[in-house]
Amino acid sequence: MYDNLTDFIDIMEGRMPEGFIPIGDDPSGNTICLGTKEPYCEKIYFLDHEQEPEHPDDMSNMYFLANDINEFLDKLYDDGEE
Repeated sequence: MYDNLTDFIDIMEGRMPEGFIPIGDDPSGNTICLGTKEPYCEKIYFLDHEQEPEHPDDMSNMYFLANDINEFLDKLYDDGEE
């Protein structure tokens, strides 16, 4: 993860569709994104950096993870791990 969110947002500018901000990454360098504009507002997506499209508004490398941050966090644990 980057040292701060501002740097991460600056690095990802132009590499993801408008209306998304990066909120995390995985060990392989892929990005977890939060939608900030409709119809994606509050939804969480996975951005695969290995399949980066030429145009940043092309969402072909983004995959839906959850409807909101709480649902996303709930999915990080198995039922018996809470």
